[in-house]
Amino acid sequence: MPLRRPRSPVPSTHPLLLEWWTDLEGEGRALNTRLAYVRDVGDFAEHVAGRLAEATSEDLVRFARAMTEAGLSVATRARRITALRQFYGWLRRKQGRPFSIAQDLRPPRRRRRVHRWWTEDQVARFRAAFRGSAPRVLRDRAMAELGLMGLRVSEVIRLDIERLVDLADPARAAIVVWRKGGKEQVLPLTEDARLALRDWLRVRPAVPTTALFFRLPFQRRRARLHYASVERIFKRYAARAAVPIPEGIAFHHLRHTAGQQMATLGVGIEEAQRLLGHESPTTTQVYYEVTDARLRRAAQRLRYDGRAASPLPRRRGPAVPLARATTR
Repeated sequence: MPLRRPRSPVPSTHPLLLEWWTDLEGEGRALNTRLAYVRDVGDFAEHVAGRLAEATSEDLVRFARAMTEAGLSVATRARRITALRQFYGWLRRKQGRPFSIAQDLRPPRRRRRVHRWWTEDQVARFRAAFRGSAPRVLRDRAMAELGLMGLRVSEVIRLDIERLVDLADPARAAIVVWRKGGKEQVLPLTEDARLALRDWLRVRPAVPTTALFFRLPFQRRRARLHYASVERIFKRYAARAAVPIPEGIAFHHLRHTAGQQMATLGVGIEEAQRLLGHESPTTTQVYYEVTDARLRRAAQRLRYDGRAASPLPRRRGPAVPLARATTR
């Protein structure tokens, strides 16, 4: 029986895109970023019949117009145009061109979104949905607590068991996380996360994988949980707890809740940025712009009953009747 060749992760066979993929990998770009970039530029390659090197700025304008006419979302169009700008910037440097044909191509302006999050009461209801001490429940609760301290679903499913540090010591407990962009970071564990991980490790089956989280019962072919499985898991718990989650996300809602709670509790923005793994503090600032506690304090200061007003100074001389106090 002939051996099957492993499937290439590169979502294109175009020579230029294969070369770009290699350079992106050499720059340390994350796998998901590389996949998205190559797929998006691959769509444009189909639009110009594979003539990526010969394409013009007019081709890009027509492609952008075609995306709008096809009804693609602002986010999708912005992502594709960003990928094209990255690709043609790379091609300009590679070929020594004086300019990139995509230099004047601008992504559409995205509507600013306000993140939604759970209140402390809703978090308590969500935690109460993890009923019992079965291994599956303890596994899910441990993942939930990592989400509630700000980890992304991709960071949780990539964790290995040896990346837990001093789990028995509340003062030193930490976890080594592969952050977005392939960066490694040591994060201190919250007490809730530490206890949940400890409970999971007590019942974790002895299986041939270093993955911290995996399917139960264990399947050798799938040594790690897939992110889509994690999303389905947490949608079930949220439904059981009757707490709302925005359409299209589940686990990431825990991350938004963590960011907003940091802002509400007054955690410094630099510390929050590091805990959340944001590249720029501008991303973290979103959570600090509007918090319920800060708005409530501001609203309580807005009064019209005169209690906070200082008395007006007395006027010297005889009072002027209102009927005669007219402007001439």
